[in-house]
Amino acid sequence: MHPVPRPRAHLARITAVLALGCAPAAQVRADAFAEAILSIDNFRLIHPDGTPYGSADLALVGGTQAARAAADLNGVFASDAQRYDARGGLAIDLRQQAVGGAVRQENVFTPLGAAAGQTGARASADQRIVGKLFGDGASSQTRADAAFDGVGAAGASAGFDATSQFRFSLGTDDYMTIAFNATPFSQAALAPGGGAAAQASAALSWSVTIVDLSTGATVLSFAPEALNAWSGVSRSAGVDGTMTYDPGQMFFSVTSDLLSMNDSYQLTISQSSSVFAGQNQAVPEPATLACSGAGLLAMAWLARRRRQARQGN
Repeated sequence: MHPVPRPRAHLARITAVLALGCAPAAQVRADAFAEAILSIDNFRLIHPDGTPYGSADLALVGGTQAARAAADLNGVFASDAQRYDARGGLAIDLRQQAVGGAVRQENVFTPLGAAAGQTGARASADQRIVGKLFGDGASSQTRADAAFDGVGAAGASAGFDATSQFRFSLGTDDYMTIAFNATPFSQAALAPGGGAAAQASAALSWSVTIVDLSTGATVLSFAPEALNAWSGVSRSAGVDGTMTYDPGQMFFSVTSDLLSMNDSYQLTISQSSSVFAGQNQAVPEPATLACSGAGLLAMAWLARRRRQARQGN
C-alpha cells in the first residue's frame, strides 16, 4: 500500500510553484493620450464681387477679444486668460500652459500623435491669433493635448472669443461672405490593458455669427459640422486603440443675409480645442487575474486530496 502524501507537503510545493509564476504584479498602467488642434488661415470678409471688405467699408465701434489656455493634471492647474480691445486688430498670443512638463515649443500647432509613443502624465494648451479681419485676413490656432499613465486624470483646453461691433459706411445695402481655410485634427488613444475605467477624448469647436444690433435678428450663423461634431473622437469602456479625425485642409465659405448700410452689426467668432485623458480607478492586470485563478485551482485540488486521504484511511 502506497503512503498517502500529506496535504501540508503538497501545499508547500504548490506555494513554491505559484511564487515562481505569480510574482507581485507591476503597478497598474493605463496609457491614455488625446490631442486636438485647429488652425484657421486666411479668414476674410468679402463683397459679393470677390473683393475684401476693408477699413473704408467698415468702421469698428467696439468689441473685445478674449483668449484662454488651461491645463490640469490631477487638480494641479496652469492657466492664462487675456482680454483686449478688438479695435486694435487681432493679435493675441498667450504663453503655452503646461503641467507635468511641456513636450513642444511655443506656438507649435502640428500633430504630435499617439504613434510617437506618448508616455508620462502631462497636459498642455496653447493658442495664437494674428492678422486683420478687414483687408489682409486673419489666422488663429488652438492646441490642447494630454497624456496619462496610471490612475488619475489630465485635461487641457485652449480657445478664444472675438466679438466685434462694426458700422457700415457703404453707399448701399450689401451681402457679406466669410471665407477661410481650416485644418482640424483630433485624436484619442488607449493602450492595451487600460481597462473599463480608462478614457481618452478630444474635440474641436468653431462658429461665427452676425447679429443686427438694431433689430436683434441673426443674419448669419455658421458652425460647420466638420469643425464641430465630426471632430469629436474618444476611446473608453475598455476599447483600446486609436481614433483619429484628420481630413486635411478644408475650405469654407458662407454668405450672410442682406445687410443694411444704416444698421450696426455684431460679429462673433469662437474657437476652442479640448482634451481629456485618464483612468478613474485601478484595474487588475491579466497576470494578477491569472494568479488568482491558479490559487483557487490549487485550493480545490488540495481539498480533493484531503477527501481521498480520509477515504483511504
